[in-house]
Amino acid sequence: MNFWQMARGVLVGLAFLVAGAPAHAQTDPAEWLERLRALPGVSSAVQASSSIPGTYFYRLTFRQPVDHAVPDGATFEQRFTVLHRDAIAPLVLVTDGYGSSMNASQAELTHYLAANQIRVEHRFFNASTPTPRDWAKLTIAQSAADLHAINLSLKSLYPSGWVSTGASKSGMTSLYYRYYYPDDVQATVPYVAPTSHGTYDRRYATFLSTLGPSDCRTKMQAFQVAALQQREAILPLIQDGQHAHLGKDRALEFAVLETPFTFWQYLSEPSCSQIPPATATPAQLLEFINAVVGIEFYGDATLDYYAPYFYQSATQLGGPGYEEKHLASLLRYPGEDVPENYPPANVNKLFDAGLMPAVEYWVLTQARRFIFIYGQNDPWSTNAFRRMARNESYRFVVPGQDGNHGAKLVTLTPAERDSALAKLRTWLGMTPKAIEASKKAALTPPPVRTLMNEDRYLR
Repeated sequence: MNFWQMARGVLVGLAFLVAGAPAHAQTDPAEWLERLRALPGVSSAVQASSSIPGTYFYRLTFRQPVDHAVPDGATFEQRFTVLHRDAIAPLVLVTDGYGSSMNASQAELTHYLAANQIRVEHRFFNASTPTPRDWAKLTIAQSAADLHAINLSLKSLYPSGWVSTGASKSGMTSLYYRYYYPDDVQATVPYVAPTSHGTYDRRYATFLSTLGPSDCRTKMQAFQVAALQQREAILPLIQDGQHAHLGKDRALEFAVLETPFTFWQYLSEPSCSQIPPATATPAQLLEFINAVVGIEFYGDATLDYYAPYFYQSATQLGGPGYEEKHLASLLRYPGEDVPENYPPANVNKLFDAGLMPAVEYWVLTQARRFIFIYGQNDPWSTNAFRRMARNESYRFVVPGQDGNHGAKLVTLTPAERDSALAKLRTWLGMTPKAIEASKKAALTPPPVRTLMNEDRYLR
């Protein structure tokens, strides 16, 4: 334990004395707000409305070092929320990989476990951004240290078992957190979390080359060829004034190149019938591109929002390579659809080729009490983490139409879902009362609008 961790531990102990012993949800919400405000590192806390029965909801900011190796250096304010049910209930730590909604919502795991929830916005997104941005401080180690600091501070109010979770990049974030701080939480449930080798990982293209019926793949390739053949007719149909970063021509080419990947990421085999024929008009071709990928994704506003993700992909996370052979004669920017060519511009981006293999090896050999959920047809899931059951780590794969990047507990078979929840209840050391509340909650699916529906997924 380093000096900073020891200091945090002392502060948490003092906060426990200030805040007093945990109380049940019946505690006055204003009193619970004061307890949150008294915690070390919390710089602001306000109560907000919650439509989720039996809960209080709070919005907070936490003062974090820009560089956790220099705790006395520059700081920034990181946003997070607390959904409070009962201090003796377990806690679900949602590790957002992007910005966070600051409205009350819950992950499906929070619903199924009848749990409290903390949701943390990722550094460098939205208001949780240092000024100025030192991109070198946007690493998975620094993000994990952010979560560790919040964990140490709030453990005094929520002493029961903790489970970290997230979907897509948020699921990756929950896993990286355990890589650096394996004992902070008792379990982790990453949804559809891939691991990539390099910024142009060919394994994704190989997976897509055999995915779905052959006639669907043929139809998709014909669509791509037609779209690029008619690019001069499609370009005037794209709105002007929002493509300074890539330009409309490059944005269109990248969108066409990524359409098969995104199609299978979010859709399923029945949607093959919606792929336009090669004889489609330019307007029809663009309509399909916008329905699947969205030209606006390559617009300046969206690229600026995702700049921290692109930076992380270019330096540590990696990303997919797309099949170009059948389009070679039509491409104007071959090999350029890689994260290092996206914002932020004029920033050094050196990829660490050894980091993800090291994380993968740790997951395979040492990671304990993980439950991975993947979609059978999700291109991201082709690079699923390997794990060992002897380490109490398990993997569930959702098949069929639900087996895309939206795979979740509710799309597992009832037997698989019950098995996963039973393991979590044991790992979290839930009390009989908490188990009873969880089993009652599990009798009904989560509301249609849950936190997982708000997640921004990898692109």
